[in-house]
Amino acid sequence: MKYMNFKNVVIFILSLITVWIVVVFFCYKGYLTNIEVGQIQLGDCRDFTTQDGIIFDTGADFSYISSNKIGFPFFLFPVLVNDGEGNNKILPMYFTQYFEVNDKVKIKNFAYFSGFKSNRIKAIIGMNVLSKLNMLFLSTQNTLDIKSFDFKPQIPSSATILKYKDRICPKVTLRLDNEVIDDILIDTGFDGDLSIDEHYIEKLKSNHSCDTMIRTNNTLFDTQKVKKIIFSELYINERLYKNIHVVQLKKRLLGSKFLKQFDRVFWDSKNLTVYMWNENDEY
Repeated sequence: MKYMNFKNVVIFILSLITVWIVVVFFCYKGYLTNIEVGQIQLGDCRDFTTQDGIIFDTGADFSYISSNKIGFPFFLFPVLVNDGEGNNKILPMYFTQYFEVNDKVKIKNFAYFSGFKSNRIKAIIGMNVLSKLNMLFLSTQNTLDIKSFDFKPQIPSSATILKYKDRICPKVTLRLDNEVIDDILIDTGFDGDLSIDEHYIEKLKSNHSCDTMIRTNNTLFDTQKVKKIIFSELYINERLYKNIHVVQLKKRLLGSKFLKQFDRVFWDSKNLTVYMWNENDEY
C-alpha cells in the first residue's frame, strides 16, 4: 500500500512537471501570441522607436519590458541575455497576456524578459512577436503600420528586395562594392546604415574618400565609443547610395537609417522578405 501511494505521488509530480514544461514551451515559442493591428507613430530618432520609447527591433530575438506591471505576467525561467557586445546578464523571463503599444496596437500572450531598468527604453518588441506579423513603414508620415500575416501591398518591380532564411534571426548577404559579406542582421533597433568589422571597412576605404569620427553606440546594458566612417557614396547590391554611415563593430548589421531612406519599407514575415521602394518607382 505504501509503495502504491509513493508511486502515485511520483506519477502526479511527474505529470505536473510535464504539463509545466508543455505550457512553458508553448509560451516561449509564441504559439499563443496574437496582435491587434493598427498604426504606430514613430519618434524623431533614426531607428524604429515610438515617442514613448518602445522599439520595434528586428535585431532582438526576444522582447524586453522595463515594467513588470502589465497584464498578468507569470515567471517562466531565468535566461542569459547578451547585448551583442559581450555583456551578459541573467534575467527573468516572463509570459504576459497583454501589452498595449497604443490605443489600437495590442500584443497578447507573449514571452519577454525584464529585471533591469533603462532610462532610454520602455520596451523592446523583438522577433518572437514581430515574426508573427507584417509591417509597413511610411517615411512621409513616419509611421509603422502593423498588418496581418496575410497582408501584402502593391510593390513596384524596381523595389529593392532582401530575403532571409531564419524567421527569428533575419540575416542577409550584401555586396558592398566588390566585397560579398554574409550574415548581416537586419536590425531596426540600430540607427546607422551598416556596421561591419575593421577588416571590411579597410577594404572599402581603399576605394573611397571618407570621413571618420567617434560616436556613442548604445547597447542594451551599456554604451561604448566606436568609429563611424561616412562614405560619400557606396555600392550596395550593385546600387549606388550616398552618405552611408558605417560603424565599426564586430557584429554585422543593416540598420534603420538605411531602411528609412526609402519611402516605403514592407516587412513580409510570412515570406521572409523585406521590400524597399520609393513613391516614384515604376509598378
